[in-house]
Amino acid sequence: MLEHFLVSQIFTFFLILCRIGPGVLILPGFGEAYVPPRIRLSFSLLLSLMLVPVLGKTMPVMPSSFVALAVLVATEILIGIFIGSLCNILISVTHIGGMIFSYQSGISSAVIYDITQSSQGSIVGNLLGLTTLVLLFSTNLHHLMLRGITQSYVVFVPGQFPPIHDYVEAIARIVSDSFIMAVQISTPIIIITTLLFLGAGILSRLMPTVQIFFLIIPPQLLIGFFILTTTFSAMMLWYITFYKDKMLSFMGYLH
Repeated sequence: MLEHFLVSQIFTFFLILCRIGPGVLILPGFGEAYVPPRIRLSFSLLLSLMLVPVLGKTMPVMPSSFVALAVLVATEILIGIFIGSLCNILISVTHIGGMIFSYQSGISSAVIYDITQSSQGSIVGNLLGLTTLVLLFSTNLHHLMLRGITQSYVVFVPGQFPPIHDYVEAIARIVSDSFIMAVQISTPIIIITTLLFLGAGILSRLMPTVQIFFLIIPPQLLIGFFILTTTFSAMMLWYITFYKDKMLSFMGYLH
């Protein structure tokens, strides 16, 4: 009796870890490359251990065959990756918006290593990305990410194969909304620089011998930095509201 109890509890903990672990390792802020792997793994183990008494009754019994066990584990890992990826896609809004801003302001060639994406990125995108992570944790929005994983057991019942078509549709919708949001937060620089380029094009037709587009580089940079400093606060508040609304919408879907 005691042996069966211990085996069932270990299996429950392992099955919860299969979903919580991949999700936490992808979540923004928790699964970043600069976070030591031991801390990420320890947090995943601790969170999974805390959920064992809560989710123990919803876990299926341990399958008798290895194939059924492998399918069950793979399903839980897939669900964790799906939820973590949705949160990570929402974070990419700032990186896309920062790249658009850099292209429009003429500093697209100034790239720097982005520690949040583990790749080269624009300076503005790096600034927006780091600021976003600070705001997420300072406003306690990271709690929504953790609740999204833990409450996923209400919809995605363990032991049932997840609906792949719903996954694809949800990711496509989040990617579309994220790209639209990235363009929206870059709208001021897009409008102003478009007018600047239009004026430069008219001047180049009036004075063909003058290198107009070479001469507008200094005012282009000046306008870009001016717009960034004046709209930075509104830009980040708008994005944080967007992130919160999307997460609450996802949480409502889980409910």
